[in-house]
Amino acid sequence: MLAVHPRRLRLSPWLLALLLGRAALPEATAAEVTFTAKYRGEASGRFENTTRQAGFCGYWPTHCAGVQTVGLPLNYLKTSIAYAPDARDQFYVKLPGRRTLQVTNPLTRDTYPITFEILGVSQKVQEPSYKNPVFTRYPSGGCAYQVTYWTEQGWTMYLWSVRNPAQPQPCYSNGTEAKRGETFTTPVTEMAVSYKLNMPSPLAMKPGIYHGSATYSVGPGMDFDFGNGVQGLDNNSLTLNFELDVQHAFVIDFPPGSERAVLEPPGGWSGWLSRGQALQKLYRDLLFQIWSSGPFKAYKLCQYPVGDRCGIRNAANHEVPVSVGVSMPGGIRQEGKEVRKLALPTGRAAALSFEAVATVFNRSGQLNFEVEREHVKGMLDHPGSTYRGDVTVVFDAEM
Repeated sequence: MLAVHPRRLRLSPWLLALLLGRAALPEATAAEVTFTAKYRGEASGRFENTTRQAGFCGYWPTHCAGVQTVGLPLNYLKTSIAYAPDARDQFYVKLPGRRTLQVTNPLTRDTYPITFEILGVSQKVQEPSYKNPVFTRYPSGGCAYQVTYWTEQGWTMYLWSVRNPAQPQPCYSNGTEAKRGETFTTPVTEMAVSYKLNMPSPLAMKPGIYHGSATYSVGPGMDFDFGNGVQGLDNNSLTLNFELDVQHAFVIDFPPGSERAVLEPPGGWSGWLSRGQALQKLYRDLLFQIWSSGPFKAYKLCQYPVGDRCGIRNAANHEVPVSVGVSMPGGIRQEGKEVRKLALPTGRAAALSFEAVATVFNRSGQLNFEVEREHVKGMLDHPGSTYRGDVTVVFDAEM
């Protein structure tokens, strides 16, 4: 008996799609990509981009110092005609221009603009010869050559820069050894773009996670356009999601004993007792150290409210008002102004907002307590009395 064992034939999905025709190709869908960046109170005052490197820069990062990339799920089969009169029949890539969008904190509803623009592009093109349409140092149109690698696995990956990111022009190319009119059908995968994100300063942003998105069309004449002879394009729209995570450093450190503020005349009581000097005021400045990289609010609570100030009382219920103010280091402003003995309002609803114009680390500030001269005179009518009252100062970085 003669037995014949047929050899198994294994076809790649791309080749199978070519054999079966367009009907077998997957239906194009919408795709999403997420960019992530974070700020954790670093002294730089800038976001750290945490999006994973992709494309050419994912394979050969040494060529991409200072370059940020993101992978785009746009894969297809491209039939390229070498040196065709219509550039769209050559290997062809048209990229979208600069776009501004908004990112929003869903809890606070604060919104900031960011600008996204594409600086470069890379793709993997499967063609095991130097006729590969991207194996060239001379791309034409709106792109400039950066670097190209040909591999023994039969594919070439290129990295081109975009000449005018604001309004990119189409880019097209032909293989170094391709002859005019030669046709190549190549799988094109692992697309990535290098980009620039102009983001707001995190110093002005409240803590939280900010979200925004921009949607691009994909196909002939669309935002992303790969020319003629394209089959099996797996997505017909692409949404870029942006996620900015802002978590500020905020620490207020008071030295031991700061829970008790003893009010005295300037220079202490000795000058008044020995020389009979008139009392101009009673005061106390409490030092603190502050670390801050973002906005916060501050206000006071009074055991004995007296108008917009807090009161202190003696045993006979004689009461005088105490002004409560705050002084901040130079990197912190209130409505754009330096903060020097700024009166603190009473209650959360009236809280003052402070912003960091620079990151502040271990800098000195003060709480300022003062009884003015006119009220000191009334206290002198109660010799031997002790005046007391609780004042709570609240620094709120949660907003």
